[in-house]
Amino acid sequence: MPPPPLPSLASRRPGASSSAGSLAVPPSTTRPPPQPAKRGKVALAPGHGPLDWANLKKSGQNLRGVDTVLRVTPSMLKRHKTRDDAWSSFNGKVYNITPYLPYHPGGEKELMRVAGRDGSKLFASTHAWVNIDYMLDECLVGFMVSESST
Repeated sequence: MPPPPLPSLASRRPGASSSAGSLAVPPSTTRPPPQPAKRGKVALAPGHGPLDWANLKKSGQNLRGVDTVLRVTPSMLKRHKTRDDAWSSFNGKVYNITPYLPYHPGGEKELMRVAGRDGSKLFASTHAWVNIDYMLDECLVGFMVSESST
C-alpha cells in the first residue's frame, strides 16, 4: 500500500487551513511572547549606592536605634511607621529600616510600604534572592513575639 499523499505547500503556511498532520506552526505560537514586567528601580542620590551602604554598616555607627535586642510585639511594631522612625519585620526579625531608606534601589516609597508591619511576604515576592539577614544585620532591633509574651 502506498503512503498517504503529502499536503500541498500552500496548506503549510501559518494561518492557512490545513488538515490533520500539517507541519504548520499553530497560530497561538506566532504571537510574540509577553514582555516581563519592568523592575521599579529609581536613581539613587550620589553616595547612596550598595557600596556606600556596605561602608555605612562597617562604620560602627548605631543603625539599630536601640541599645539592646528587643522582644517586639505587633503593637510596638505598628508605632514605628514614619519616615523618621521605620521598623519592619522580616521572617520574625525586626529591623530599623530608617537608615536603609535612601539606599533602597526601589526607592523609599517602596520600602515604606512595609514600615510598621511584617514585610516578609512582599520581600519574598519581589526579591527572594536577596539575603536580608546580611543586608540589614546592623539594623536588627529584635525579634517578633506575641502580645501575650511581654
